[in-house]
Amino acid sequence: MEHQLNLFSTTPEESGYRLQYMELLNWGTFDKEIYRINPQGNNSLLTGANASGKSTLIDALLTLLVPSRNDRFYNQSSGAEKKGARSLESYVLGYYGTQQEEGASSTTTMKLRGKSTRSVLLASFSNADAKTITLFQVHYFTNQGLKTVYGIAQRALSIKEDLVEFDANGEWRKRLNRKYQTDNGSTFVSMYDRVGDYATQICELFHMRSKNALTLFGQIVGVKVLNDLDFFIRHNMLDGQPAEEKYKELHENFQNLMGAKNSIDKIQDQIKMLVPIDEAAKAMQTVRDEIRNLEQNRDVAAVWFADRIVRLADEQKHSNDIELRKKKERLASLETQARELQDRINRQHVAIAQDEVSQQIAELVKQINNLTQQRDKRKDKAEAYEALARQLDYPSEPSQEDFFNNRDRAKQESYNLQKKLEQKAEEHRKEKNAEESIGESIEDKVQRIKELKKNNNNIAGRVSEIRNEILQEVGATSAEIPFIGELIRIKDTESEWQAAIEHILHNFALRLIVPDKYYKAVNRYVNSHNLNGRIVYHRYKGFTSLKTMEQWTVADNELLRKIEFKPDNRYVDWIENEIYQRYNYACVDTLDEFNRCTEKAVTQEGLIKSVGNKHEKDDRKEARSRDNYVLGWDNEKKITALTKEVHLLQKEQMAKLKLIQSIEQQQRATQQQIDQLNELLNRFEEYDLIDWASCAATIQQLTVQKKELEAANNKAKVLREELDRMLEEQERLVKERDQVNVGIHDLDKEQEALTILYKSNSKAIEGADRTKSEEFEHRNPELLKVSLKQLETKRADYQADLRSQLEEKEKRIHSLKLRANNLVNAFRRPSKELTDKYHDWTSDVSNLPEHIDFIEEYQVYYNRLVEEDLVSYQTAFNNYLQENVYTNINLYRLFFDKWESDISKAIAQLNESLKGIVFNKDQGTYIQLAATKKPGAEIKDFIRMLHDAIPNLHEVNASIDGRQQHFTTYIEPFMEKLEEEKWRDKVTDVRTWFTYRAEEFYKDTDQRCKAYESMGQLSGGEKAQLTYTILGSAIAYQFGFTKCGLESSFRFIAIDEAFKAQDEDKARYLLDLCRQLHLQLLVVTPSDNIHIVEDSISYVHYVERKGHASILYNLPIVAYQDLCKQVESHDTTL
Repeated sequence: MEHQLNLFSTTPEESGYRLQYMELLNWGTFDKEIYRINPQGNNSLLTGANASGKSTLIDALLTLLVPSRNDRFYNQSSGAEKKGARSLESYVLGYYGTQQEEGASSTTTMKLRGKSTRSVLLASFSNADAKTITLFQVHYFTNQGLKTVYGIAQRALSIKEDLVEFDANGEWRKRLNRKYQTDNGSTFVSMYDRVGDYATQICELFHMRSKNALTLFGQIVGVKVLNDLDFFIRHNMLDGQPAEEKYKELHENFQNLMGAKNSIDKIQDQIKMLVPIDEAAKAMQTVRDEIRNLEQNRDVAAVWFADRIVRLADEQKHSNDIELRKKKERLASLETQARELQDRINRQHVAIAQDEVSQQIAELVKQINNLTQQRDKRKDKAEAYEALARQLDYPSEPSQEDFFNNRDRAKQESYNLQKKLEQKAEEHRKEKNAEESIGESIEDKVQRIKELKKNNNNIAGRVSEIRNEILQEVGATSAEIPFIGELIRIKDTESEWQAAIEHILHNFALRLIVPDKYYKAVNRYVNSHNLNGRIVYHRYKGFTSLKTMEQWTVADNELLRKIEFKPDNRYVDWIENEIYQRYNYACVDTLDEFNRCTEKAVTQEGLIKSVGNKHEKDDRKEARSRDNYVLGWDNEKKITALTKEVHLLQKEQMAKLKLIQSIEQQQRATQQQIDQLNELLNRFEEYDLIDWASCAATIQQLTVQKKELEAANNKAKVLREELDRMLEEQERLVKERDQVNVGIHDLDKEQEALTILYKSNSKAIEGADRTKSEEFEHRNPELLKVSLKQLETKRADYQADLRSQLEEKEKRIHSLKLRANNLVNAFRRPSKELTDKYHDWTSDVSNLPEHIDFIEEYQVYYNRLVEEDLVSYQTAFNNYLQENVYTNINLYRLFFDKWESDISKAIAQLNESLKGIVFNKDQGTYIQLAATKKPGAEIKDFIRMLHDAIPNLHEVNASIDGRQQHFTTYIEPFMEKLEEEKWRDKVTDVRTWFTYRAEEFYKDTDQRCKAYESMGQLSGGEKAQLTYTILGSAIAYQFGFTKCGLESSFRFIAIDEAFKAQDEDKARYLLDLCRQLHLQLLVVTPSDNIHIVEDSISYVHYVERKGHASILYNLPIVAYQDLCKQVESHDTTL
């Protein structure tokens, strides 16, 4: 173990690096000349009047020793509220005050120097071994702003000898390097452009523990009583560790693993999408096989049916030949019988013709036959007339007079109904137009609602689309380029004025506000594109409201009182000014008030009086409709109102549709009546057409006459009866002959058909493969029972069934192809979510064919993913998980374990320092620090999750997916949680896992006498003493007093006005503490507090303000005391 040196084993002169001198050129109010303080390694005093420049010198030291701007605070003695007033730039330029021109509202900063100047700071430190380290900085301006060159020399430098020559090209740096070049080509001087490299080198050369030592130096300058002991110990006395770097290392390994997991996830997602493609491909193949079987069955069936038909047709033809011979023989016999019978009938006619009475009877029979036909025709028409008359509610069995009265009535009613039909047609047209107009209005409003929901404002239509196009083109947001109407709305209490105010502000609200950053881009887009619409916009270059200076007065009834502006928008002052200047109408309740206004007035009813005595009122429905309202930054009310309007319009539309249906029913009923009347008029023009009764009466009379003649002549009767029997026999023979002829004709036709059937089917089976016919016949035995006539039908039905099945299969194939096509398209062009997650998805599938005719390639790809790629990536994942991630997570845990151990060691080292510091001389006590581990809930979660993330290898290897399960359950959630930067910063600082307190012990017995949990329990003096003690141990720890030996540690601090608020005892305690720690002290204090420190210092640096510049004097303390005595003596004499 390395030997630790005692803090108090050397003399102050041998204790380490101490400030020998500091120089500055053109720094703050120290202008043009080189100024130096020269303490020569001793304690010294910096004093002078207020605002003389003391803090300016201290801030120069801070700039050299605390180079990080985030850790450095200028002018600390002035208080926290003024710290931001000074900056590096203000010191380089020499700011010394502000000036306000007469009548101007702004002030001008006064400065000693311009940007062509340079500022140089230099401080040299040496130790007892004559080792010297000089720090310097050169600040200058370029076109890119203020630049700094940081330098460290391991020998003494001065501004006059080494840094007075300067050029913007950097030649001065080369000269300086050459000047201090060693024999081996290296140089004593190192220069840096990056502040981090400079700070790191300071810490290394002065053997400081870390950069926290530099931060601590800055805090000591403005030392105040500690209010939070726990916070100070945690952040100023204990070193931070690169937890973020360790996280990044772990995260990088995790990202590599996530790359493998991402590949696994991608493959699994691809497999998930390929499964239905594979299923569709298999289903298509199955259906294709079924189609092939059906087609084979169709071909076999065609051969079997053709062969069966040929055999049955041949058998039927032979049978028909026999039947034909029989029928022809019967026909010859019937024709012989008919000729013989006709001869007998002829002879009978001759006999009857020779009888006169028979001639009369024959004439009567002819008349009766004719009249019977005429009666039947008239009766049919009369029945039709009667049916029509009943439908028209006319007399149904009309006399001749009724018949013609019905015609006259029908003509008049037809005319009247035609007029009515024309009226209904016009009424239907109007109602239909009205219903269509309502439907269009509903559609417009529904579309408007959709646009409102999409845009979340009250402005839609083409003007909104133009704005969206502009936003997309210039890359702005709707909040950056808003419609004016989006930033204004009517107050809830003034809703009755909405219609009137909307009308006044409508055009103004539709204008865009374009900030200056987008102005040129918007101009370029608008100028180069046909907008297919109109847009108005204002250029916004910033605006300062003058309403306070102009002392605006806004009456309670004016428009500005009735509106409000969207909170937190930068355009409100400009909009308010525009409305005040142009649109601030008086909203009056009565016409009397309206008449009294000279201009700019409006009533609730919408009557507007503008400038120039212009009056306007717009009562068009669309103008007053809420649909046209454009004010407001949300549109819930407008959507609600439009929804109500849609519901009302839908009810109105339903009423119109019912009315239209009623009109159409009336039209159909009227047209039906007209058709019936026209049928009555056109079909039944004469009464004779339906007068069948007169024919019946005549037939009755002729029949009576015939019977009377027959009764008077018996011979004629016998002849007639014989003739009737012959005629009946003749009719029977004719019928039979006709039947035989028909049979012969049918058989001839059938034979022709059978011949054609035979020949056509014979051709069908020529060369056909009949090997499967027997199998087909075996499968369909019922077909053998089917006759030839039914066989053709059966074949047609069978083939139709096969066609139907094939069509269904083809439809199924088509459906599967469509589905497969959609699935393939979805796979080749996945969602944005998938392409964002897997950037190489597209390249993976780019070689796969787009057409589904090659879907087998997707099956090959699917099988490769399942059988090869997934297994390969899972193996790689598991290997990387075990070989890298497990190791790095364990190392991550060990990092925190070591940090926790380092904190314990650091506390122990701090306590070693504290044990050597006398805290209470009267009681003989010393201070010790205690750290208690008390992690909060979130830190406990972190520790638990870190512990859980480290696997039990026996458990994770016990199952196939054990590693992935452990990864998914523990590692991935832990890494995802660590990605929350705020949470990660909170839980990965091990210093926050502990609470800290101070304890006071007796030196003689090492017994604890007090514990300090917080500073709130102490008096002001006790707080100061404990503060300085803790601070002393922090200095010893961070400055590395026990790290590499006392002679090489940094032993200089500066305290700016530390004693002005302290009593002398505590101030002397601080000085004594510095003596115990062998610290060189630069004290900054006003001249009235010098007596506290004068016994402890060797030199005085006095600062005086002359005009706008500061002057620095250096003299030994003895000389300064003599000078003060001379001044006092002189004052006494006076």
